[in-house]
Amino acid sequence: MQADSLQHWVDQQMIRGRYIFTKEDVLAQGVSQTEESLRTALSRLVKKGMIVSPWQNFYVAVPTEYRLRGEVPPSFYIDRLMKHLGRNYYVSLLSAAALNGAGHQRAMVFQVTVNGAPIRSGIKNGVRLDFTLRNPLPMMYVNQVKTQMGFMNVSSPELTALDLVLNEEKVGGLSRVAEVLMELVEDMHFDESKTELLAFFNAPVIQRLGYLLDLIEEHELADCLQVLAQKQEKLFRKIRLKQSRPQTDEMAIDSRWKVIVNQEIETDEI
Repeated sequence: MQADSLQHWVDQQMIRGRYIFTKEDVLAQGVSQTEESLRTALSRLVKKGMIVSPWQNFYVAVPTEYRLRGEVPPSFYIDRLMKHLGRNYYVSLLSAAALNGAGHQRAMVFQVTVNGAPIRSGIKNGVRLDFTLRNPLPMMYVNQVKTQMGFMNVSSPELTALDLVLNEEKVGGLSRVAEVLMELVEDMHFDESKTELLAFFNAPVIQRLGYLLDLIEEHELADCLQVLAQKQEKLFRKIRLKQSRPQTDEMAIDSRWKVIVNQEIETDEI
């Protein structure tokens, strides 16, 4: 099989709006006689920048607008990739924050939360895909966001906020979390419909989020969070703001959230 034969097939797929395919798709169409010849043809098209392979045996035809960049944003293919892997998922953390209105918080990685067994994070075609494992996923608090290829799952602002606190070391620390929260709060609503969301998080995560909301003077939102925590019968005990840092007897303790303030939160507006 020649690479130009495969390129013709790929071009025909693109004309029909089909940009994503697997090796099995090509074999099923009879475009290639053998797997070995197909592997060679695919490799040549990858080197020419006509297709990219963000996952083994999973290919994306590069649209014209991305040819010069030589990479395709994960939002273009993430939904199809997760279906290919048989995983439930949602775009999360800083990637979700950017999609939820925190436009200044774009990260150099594309962050995704998945269920099931761990998936190794890594750089795929110039973009780092960072996977976080969670079982089960709170899918009822995940929104569908339109993409060029259809839709992708994105955590709601409230789920994003809780995930940021839970995984603060993945996003640059608690000061970075506070900065992101300042941009997210406009669309955050801890009303009755979010009661069950708190069941997916332990009390310390809720306490730290509440403390940060008070710190950035979002007291009404913090009040609502506290009410939901009480409905979920979350028991607040004394905890360190930064779990990995030690505490001393001289450190202040927040009376509402029972947070031992063992780290100074620094943002441009505090």
